[in-house]
Amino acid sequence: MYHNIRFVDPKLLNSTNTILPPTPVQANDNPPPGTLKSILPCTPLAIIKCLEYAGVYNQLLKYGDRAFGKTVTVINRSEVVGRPLAALLANDGASVFSVDIDSIQEYTKRPKALATEQEAREEGTIKRQQNRMFHPSHVVQGCKMTLEECLALSDAVVSAVPNIKYKVSTDALKDGCIAVNVAGEKNFEESVREKASIYLPAVGKVTILMLLRNLIRLVKYQEVLKASVPLPPPTS
Repeated sequence: MYHNIRFVDPKLLNSTNTILPPTPVQANDNPPPGTLKSILPCTPLAIIKCLEYAGVYNQLLKYGDRAFGKTVTVINRSEVVGRPLAALLANDGASVFSVDIDSIQEYTKRPKALATEQEAREEGTIKRQQNRMFHPSHVVQGCKMTLEECLALSDAVVSAVPNIKYKVSTDALKDGCIAVNVAGEKNFEESVREKASIYLPAVGKVTILMLLRNLIRLVKYQEVLKASVPLPPPTS
């Protein structure tokens, strides 16, 4: 997930010496021969599926970069939802602001452009910049913007703050954005629909579907592993 590994060979999962490479951008999401789709955390994946259905992802682009051109703010950088969600979105091409109680970070897989051509020459990166559109997986950078500035740029806002008193200001939202509430407590004001083109008050049912998806993946992993184990020689 954090290293942008979308497909795995189940036979390699039991090996401690195997380092899986990031998945390159490809035309579709069909696993390469000998591989299956990776297991991903249920709630972040459920949010991704909701954003796909809502049109944040451009299906005309190649798989692995279909959120290119979109800006998303994710409020709460927990290890359960916020951080893995920001990584998944960034690895899909989005520019992501990850907001937590004490900092704001930007997740992206597109390298920052160097300020000048001379600076690029000094770094020896001009040719590499022209030939390389993005990093193999996302990088995390500091961000000096305020939450309000992030929200004003965001095509989608996901909030997962477990505090009944926390509310995202409707006035700060970008007109026509997509707002997704993940927390048990509603993190958006009642007026959110005045600004948001789509408001999702919960993702719990989709999360359950993603749990089933992961269980099916695990069963398929086991089938591949069993098929790869040689049968014992027949006894005389």
